[in-house]
Parts: sequence; structure tokens; C-alpha cells
Amino acid sequence: MQPRNLKWLSTALSTLVIGTLAAVPAIAKDETIIGKGSTASTVDIVNELKRRGNFHKLLDGLSIAYNLDNQLKGKGPYTLFAPDDKAFSKLPEEDRQSLFGNPKRLSEVLNYHVIKGERLNCDAIKMQKSLKTMDPKHDITVSTKDDEDGKSDLYVDKAKVKEADINCSNGVIHIVDGPIMPPLAE
Repeated sequence: MQPRNLKWLSTALSTLVIGTLAAVPAIAKDETIIGKGSTASTVDIVNELKRRGNFHKLLDGLSIAYNLDNQLKGKGPYTLFAPDDKAFSKLPEEDRQSLFGNPKRLSEVLNYHVIKGERLNCDAIKMQKSLKTMDPKHDITVSTKDDEDGKSDLYVDKAKVKEADINCSNGVIHIVDGPIMPPLAE
């Protein structure tokens, strides 16, 4: 190669390397890739519940129920139907105390809120009639009902999904307006 071509090639390569290095910090700070607008999350299900701040009863229950909270921090994927504190307050106080005082029963109830091995969004759930839960004895019944505006609301058993498709690193959360209870053992 002639010296003139080498100089041009050297300049072109230098420009390419400098341009690439200059773009890396801009990409890392891009809010559309990482941050508020992102659909991906680096937060697991349990930490997302903590971050939201209105799931104290559920988080207490997950901890009491044979460390179900540690499982929901794991790899997953999981689909969780999460009753918030307001939803738990719909249970009579006596029933709530009895449930939280019996770790075995609490574990059964909370396992009934979890689908293991699948990250199901709202649309995928609506296509099902029932879902297998981590409670091996019972499935959740899925239904939809049209509201006054003609919008189709999703129900799991008798609980309405108030907020759907909260993506987490190891699954998805759907907030429900009440705890869902497996049928009583006969």
C-alpha cells in the first residue's frame, strides 16, 4: 500500500473507533432501553412487590408460608396473582388471623396464587379456561366479563384483575382485588 492510502485508512479507522466509543455511554443512559419506559425489568417479583409498597400482607404471608418469598426470588418464570393490602382487608379479621396463624393453610392459599414455569400475560390468560397452580390439588378458573364500557375484565376465580402485566425479571404480576381461595378439602 502506498503511504497516502495508509494515512486515509488510519484516519478512517480512528474515526470509526472514536465514534463507537463515544456512542457507548449514550446507549447505556438511554431511558428507552433501560429505565422508566422499559418493558424489561431487572427486579424480581418479591422486590417489585416491596417497591410498590402496598403488598405488606402478601409479603408477610410469603415469608410465613415456608419461605415462598425465597422461591419467588428465584429464576422462575412465575405468574403471580397478587392481592394488595386493600384486597386482603376484604377478608374478615378473624379469618385473616386464622389464615396467617396456620402456615400450612397459608402456604396452600398462596401457592394457589402462583403459576410456576410460565410467564403468562393477560392476553394469554384470557385464552385459558383454567390454570394449573403451585397448589397441585386445584386449578384457578379463568373468566372474562364485559363492564359498562364494553371492556372485557379478567377474573381468576372470583377476583378481578385490577392491573395486569407487571413484568419482572423472573415472571409477571397481575394485581387482583381479593385473595383467591382454593376450594376447601372435603
